[in-house]
Amino acid sequence: MKYLITGATGFVGTNLTKRLLEMGEEVVAVDSLSRAGSERNLEYLRNIFPKLRFFRREIEDVPGLIYQERPHQVFHFAAQVGVAASVENPLRDFRINAEGTFNVARAARDIHAPVIYTSTNKVYGDNVNLVEITEGETRYDFDGSMKKRGIPETFSVDADKHTPYGVSKLVGEFYVREFGGIANRCSCMYGPNQFGMVDQGWLSHFAINQIKARPSVIYGDGKQVRDAIHIRDVVDLLVRQSRALDGPNSDRFAGQAYNVGGGFENTVSLLELCRRWGIRPSFEAWRPADQKVFYCDITKAAKSFDWQPGVSLEEGLQDLYRWTERNA
Repeated sequence: MKYLITGATGFVGTNLTKRLLEMGEEVVAVDSLSRAGSERNLEYLRNIFPKLRFFRREIEDVPGLIYQERPHQVFHFAAQVGVAASVENPLRDFRINAEGTFNVARAARDIHAPVIYTSTNKVYGDNVNLVEITEGETRYDFDGSMKKRGIPETFSVDADKHTPYGVSKLVGEFYVREFGGIANRCSCMYGPNQFGMVDQGWLSHFAINQIKARPSVIYGDGKQVRDAIHIRDVVDLLVRQSRALDGPNSDRFAGQAYNVGGGFENTVSLLELCRRWGIRPSFEAWRPADQKVFYCDITKAAKSFDWQPGVSLEEGLQDLYRWTERNA
């Protein structure tokens, strides 16, 4: 099949592009190269695949490329990914994540190419903080019915606090699903080819800081918990979703949203990560709409695609740290 991947030299895009090309598929790689590390990832891909078809495009130019290339499917990863950046410049955030995704999804619909989209757990907004929690020495955790289960896709997205980033990603998700694609509400993804920053990719960001002897800042008290999922498991799911959308029962999956995370078994708090890596952080005030606990219920994706995370947190963090030591 022929795939067009936006954000193809970002973290997820690089790993998926590599997997699809190794499988012998045709890939049209598209990226603006505006994100730190994207040019290095492009060089990495070209060293492995010298004939990589790559187009440098801003999001506004992607629909024209979709009409030109006419792929069978589109993976849409290009985005403005920073919460703080969305607060500082909500109009640019809207134009990339909401309007940009609408235009990509509409163009893909016009040529009958389903879209697989990376959304975010931020679409659940501040409602997550209304779930009863308990507090331990190093972490918060859900209490009651959510404990060890996590947030399901049916959890309300109707909250009064999302941040502009959460709003724009939710708008993009709605259009992708309306036009017959799949939206993946991603939790904390990590692994090789990730160049994390304070707003996104926090596991990578903390590893980079430690390796380069830079200070690390925790916003809040550090007991915030997230479920982490290694990129190998994310790519495995994306490939399974692609096959499902190309199969005889594609209507079962078109228009659906799926939680993508490590689940309770792969949760870690900021304090626990700092202790693991010997980091001595400083602390600043909580950020707007920051979720004290988030881990997702991945039952729907597991049942729909016969999928489960296979990389343990211990193995995955070692892999991330080793890769960062070589490439930071």
